[in-house]
Amino acid sequence: MRKSAKIITALSVAGLAVAAGSAFTNSNTFASGATKPLTGYATTTVSGATVNSLQYNLNAVGDSIDSATLVLAGDTSTSTVKMNYNGGTSFACGTGTVSGTTTIITTYTCTQTQSTSGLTSTGVVVN
Repeated sequence: MRKSAKIITALSVAGLAVAAGSAFTNSNTFASGATKPLTGYATTTVSGATVNSLQYNLNAVGDSIDSATLVLAGDTSTSTVKMNYNGGTSFACGTGTVSGTTTIITTYTCTQTQSTSGLTSTGVVVN
């Protein structure tokens, strides 16, 4: 039930996130048809990459983000990937894992915890 609720919530907000993303700046880039379970935390701002998906991994109670799984288009493994919540201090997402043969993607696990209460924005910066 918990996983289904997360997916439903995420999918219901995905449309809003796409609309919000296109309204902020040309640097917000989501792959066409991308899975965007953005969990309903208002806006996601992206700079320097194309996001295929962003999934928040919640604790058992569902009141805190334990980590986020970020999938970027292409091989971005030599880039520095950082996130922030509510415009706060950026945190590194660590080393990306490249996969795929036809469509190359790079997956990152960003392990900064954040309460879901009051979370209004997530920023992703790739340099």
